[in-house]
Amino acid sequence: MSRTPKSREAAMTTIRPGRRLRGNPLSRRSDVLEAWAALLLGVLGFLVAPVAGAASGWSAHADAVHQARVEAADRHFVRARLVEDAPAAVPAANGAELNQTYPVRVRWTDGGGRPVTARSSVQAGLDRGSAVTVWLDSRGAVTKAPMDTGDIWTHTFAAVFLVTVTTAALAGVALVVLRRVLRRGRLAAWEREWARVGPGWCRRPA
Repeated sequence: MSRTPKSREAAMTTIRPGRRLRGNPLSRRSDVLEAWAALLLGVLGFLVAPVAGAASGWSAHADAVHQARVEAADRHFVRARLVEDAPAAVPAANGAELNQTYPVRVRWTDGGGRPVTARSSVQAGLDRGSAVTVWLDSRGAVTKAPMDTGDIWTHTFAAVFLVTVTTAALAGVALVVLRRVLRRGRLAAWEREWARVGPGWCRRPA
């Protein structure tokens, strides 16, 4: 019983990549290309991606340390008091209260003894008159605290994760696209071959 081109295509695509690489007589050029692509992209996804992530993390850590030093040199803090109550924390869906902050008016005394009022992000739920720490830049403007050790490592791990996952994902997408292109090419080749020999196979004697 003869097979249609698509059924033959399905049968041929069941050949294992290892057998394709060992010169199976049923292998086509597209089979060999697909097998080598799967091998190379697998190496890229499982070996190169972690290495790229580690290299990116190393660079990101160095940049974060430098940024933390610059911020620490440029910023200083003052002790201030709330001029108004801070909004209460909004419970999360599971009932827990997240670490929420809100911009609230605060007041402190500058180096010249003059009162200064500005808005600064403070912990939710604080009452008027509560003491808080306010960070200022070299111009005296309210800013956020300089990066600490936790911020540095968060930045580092984020870079490692992003680069590793992106590299592995690109390898996977490339393999999927290549397989689809090769499959379409094989199907097109089968259609051309069937158009050439199919009429002779299907002709029945009178």
